[in-house]
Amino acid sequence: MLLKRLSSVIFIHLILLCTFINALDSLSFNSSFTKEHLRSLSNETKSLFIHGWDSYMKYGFPFDEVRPITCEAYGPDYKNVENSVRNDAMGNISSTVLDNLDTLIIMKEYDQLEYVLSYLKENQVGLFDQNTIVQVFETTIRHLGGLLSAHIILTDLFKNKVKGYEGIRKIVENYDGFLLDMAYDLGLKLIPSYKTSTNIPVPRINLLKGLKSVPPSLQRDACTSGATTPILEFTLLSKLTGDYQFQYYTSLTWWKLWSSKSELNLLPMTIDPISNQWKDSITGIGASIDSFYEYAAKSSILFNDDSMWNVYTTSYKALLTHSAQGGLGSLIFPNININDGVVFSDWIDSLSAFWSGLQVLTGQLTDAIRTHVVYMKIWNTFESIPERWIFQHFDNKKKLKKKVFKADDSINLEWYPLRPEFIESTYYLYRATKDPMYLNIGERILHLLKTKYSAPCGLCGLQNIKNGIRQNRMETFVLGETLKYLYLLFDEENEVFLHQDFMKGKNWIFSTEAHPLWLDKNMDKLKDNKTIFIDSHDNVTISNKELISKPISSFYRNVSIVQPFYVDINNENVYKIDPFAERFNYCQLNPWQKSPNSFLESSYYRWNAFFSSDYSFKNSLIKPRYLPQTSLDGSTMELNRNFYDKFTMFDTDLICPRVATTLFYEVFWGDIKLINEVEVSEIVSNDTLMLSNDLWVPNLYGLRIVVEELVIDKVDSFNTVITEEYINSLQHQQESEIKFEKAVLRIKKINGVNLYSNQIVWTLPFEANNEEKSAIGITDDGRLIIQGKVVENLLVYYS
Repeated sequence: MLLKRLSSVIFIHLILLCTFINALDSLSFNSSFTKEHLRSLSNETKSLFIHGWDSYMKYGFPFDEVRPITCEAYGPDYKNVENSVRNDAMGNISSTVLDNLDTLIIMKEYDQLEYVLSYLKENQVGLFDQNTIVQVFETTIRHLGGLLSAHIILTDLFKNKVKGYEGIRKIVENYDGFLLDMAYDLGLKLIPSYKTSTNIPVPRINLLKGLKSVPPSLQRDACTSGATTPILEFTLLSKLTGDYQFQYYTSLTWWKLWSSKSELNLLPMTIDPISNQWKDSITGIGASIDSFYEYAAKSSILFNDDSMWNVYTTSYKALLTHSAQGGLGSLIFPNININDGVVFSDWIDSLSAFWSGLQVLTGQLTDAIRTHVVYMKIWNTFESIPERWIFQHFDNKKKLKKKVFKADDSINLEWYPLRPEFIESTYYLYRATKDPMYLNIGERILHLLKTKYSAPCGLCGLQNIKNGIRQNRMETFVLGETLKYLYLLFDEENEVFLHQDFMKGKNWIFSTEAHPLWLDKNMDKLKDNKTIFIDSHDNVTISNKELISKPISSFYRNVSIVQPFYVDINNENVYKIDPFAERFNYCQLNPWQKSPNSFLESSYYRWNAFFSSDYSFKNSLIKPRYLPQTSLDGSTMELNRNFYDKFTMFDTDLICPRVATTLFYEVFWGDIKLINEVEVSEIVSNDTLMLSNDLWVPNLYGLRIVVEELVIDKVDSFNTVITEEYINSLQHQQESEIKFEKAVLRIKKINGVNLYSNQIVWTLPFEANNEEKSAIGITDDGRLIIQGKVVENLLVYYS
């Protein structure tokens, strides 16, 4: 009996061991990324799409969605019209079809495309006459955008021979433009939401009955994204149809809200369209405001619109100045107060993972890499990205150092509905850098989609990432964005039409719902007619000016060169530039410098700050208990041994710098509301003590400064141990009454401009006011002293 029991125990252990080995095998990726391997990954991604699409067509169509676990059709909640979580994106209008027309083209699923086009044409009259309440924002980006994208693709591309798309020829020949008619019909149903007395749109509308049948409780909160984002799709609709009311009303809203920004050039997140009052004073880059920035940049590209580019660059500068946090190895943008820039929350949300993709698109490549790596670390930890992730734990009770942190402590909102934003940014970064790390990320995500997130009738997210409970829903963006971006990521051979050479002559962009959009001047029915222009005071002027008067490949602003300008400083010749203007007028080239002798290489392993965010967020990167607790099983993407062995074919010791032990904090000098009136310039040419790359700040009042406090025996941000000799070397002072502290200050950032090693900030001599006289002094070599601490890199310039 004992022998039999022992045999049973051994058998059970063998089964467990085999299960463990199989689990490891399942995480042992190919990681070669040859042409054959990438084509295999593309095919596997397409297979997931077909699984989800076929499940929808079998169990969900013609309703809006299919429930992936129970294989049921899913649509609006008719019993509870105030169930906005369910109803906002579903109007009983075959939402999955409308959101995936262009996806079917990209995936070359022509039989399915032909079938749903036939269905839509047969039902186009009355399809949108549904007694359902929908959110204008979601309906615009998903359904209106889907119709416009498919119409543009079918009318502008495939009449000429396109490599690999011969199978769509018959569909193109039979297409009569009815999708644009449907888009126009839908636009007419949505535009009344903008025709309010305040020029601020109400967020929801009944597709059949209009505004009057929407409960007032659903109309009180409009977010900045929801109010402003439709301007892109509606302006495009105006240009394609010749009906300028869509552009007119959405433009009124856009410029009215932009004109109400704070003195720091920041917009709040929520407004009451009825009372015409902002409901908060908080801003960020995630939910409720994300696509405002996205569409400022993308509208400037799509319509060659300099005013929109100015909105984006002004906003980005403000966010760099007041929100951006992190060192060389990470960059995050938490929510802040719009009036003083003080951090409001200790969390960032999953929607903000799109930001690094937008940074790539607008030329901010180094920022994009540092932003993206934080979300990669989050994904490593949770195999997903929580809806809200706590990045900083505040020490309210002075017991933080003794606390044992758990995964639950870093999860503010616990669901993950297979959002696409992280994959979207990974796609953008791979196209910009070609670093195989991004393919490695894609392969890991694909593995999880095939295993953890696969369901009988599609793909399902998690209702609770703390315990792995699944969510019985597959929103339309899972097929239309998540799988689309993953499929495009693996298209190294540029087989998808979006990546082919003929698209380089178009100012094409992805909408915020991943619909490809562009505008040829021959499509623009407003170009020969009168065009409206609305200023910030709501004054309307009519002009015959054509927005697209040049060839459509004329989006040149990102390659123009900023010219330095001369300034006379104390009779010395100095040339300087605006550091922000410099970064916004050209696209940054790939910062990864590969070894000339290396064929296979991921530059991530040459980045000495690659693992710094692991330490910075160590209390927030703790795996839930149901996940493997090791980092060596392949789930931690950068530690996947198979990938590392293949893509580190060079001499590297993977040496990480010591973690800085110095203290960092912010200093406000003067009235923060004066910040946009203070000059911060970069020196580019000189005949003085000032060197190129030094900063010139003639007036110190109105500054937001991040300082590092250098204390003896601490390790600073440049990986140097601070010595007593170094502290003493900076403390030259003729005035004997100054009592020096055993510490020195170093400016790390000033009004959003980062300082690096050997950079100096120069300022003019000034007189301290009565409150400052006891706290401020100057050393005999011109360094400023603040409360007995010398500022290492702030010097007063004397002629």
